Amino acid sequence: MESKIDIKDRKILFGLEQDSRQSLQQLAKKVGLKKETLFHRMKNLESRGIIKSYLTEINIYKLGFQYYPILLKLQNTTPKIEREIFSYLQKSTYIAWLTKCEGAWDITLTVIAKGNLDFSYFMNEFLEKYSEYIADKHIFITTEIHYFKRGFWLDKKTNSIITTGGDEKFDSNESDIKLLKILSTNARMPLVEIAKKLNTSPKTIAYKIKKLEKEEIIQGSRILVDFSKIGYKFYKVFFSFKDLNDKSFKELMKYFQEHQNIIWATKIIGFYDLSIEMEVRDVEEFRSVLNEIKNKFSHLIKKHESLLIF
Repeated sequence: MESKIDIKDRKILFGLEQDSRQSLQQLAKKVGLKKETLFHRMKNLESRGIIKSYLTEINIYKLGFQYYPILLKLQNTTPKIEREIFSYLQKSTYIAWLTKCEGAWDITLTVIAKGNLDFSYFMNEFLEKYSEYIADKHIFITTEIHYFKRGFWLDKKTNSIITTGGDEKFDSNESDIKLLKILSTNARMPLVEIAKKLNTSPKTIAYKIKKLEKEEIIQGSRILVDFSKIGYKFYKVFFSFKDLNDKSFKELMKYFQEHQNIIWATKIIGFYDLSIEMEVRDVEEFRSVLNEIKNKFSHLIKKHESLLIF
């Protein structure tokens, strides 16, 4: 059921989307609320399931990892078997993102692995268990990720986070990885609480976070929102291009960043060249956005495929 949100809620969501680690005092000033009122409104957005979590954006490439997006088409399954497959993937430490979808594919997921051998280990284990239920699969390697912070809350243009692969690796230790794991799923956890979990001092945690930000391992923070709760649908579109040179790619990214409905653009190697993700009110708005892209970049687009994510 769709929940109603007012302008103050929209300002809160917009502020947290830009920086989910900022203090209540900082956000209250931007939103124009008392700190206590802001706190209760945030708790209300959480209890209604609109805010699901507070995330930290981490450049995993600099830690020696790689993203592998996968599309799966199932066969010979029952609802029970589908739940079992989904549950297996949910529990895997390799999974960064996992959803069901509607279209030519049934499941879309993203695997994090330390290179191709590590990824092969995950795939071999998965297929050994469930290959009879996999009718088809597409596997991609991600080379560049653009995250466009949502501006449609307040009809504003916002900044973006760009994550790219490369040869430069950050010399991380075990405590860095533990800290990043905590921040990746709970960006608002207080320093005192993190320090207690990692058996160190808040001062040390603050120093480590600043260092990880300086090294661009931590690239920012945002919120994870259940858009179905506020009447939005989530679509993923894959594109193949006739010729995508650097100039054309920059033109695409500029357009996507300025478009309020487009949230992610990911450059990939595989059956397609690029994927985008968008949030829209309904299928009519989705078609309108997609047609706009096709009209503007008809000289580039060879083919495309879309999925409704849920």
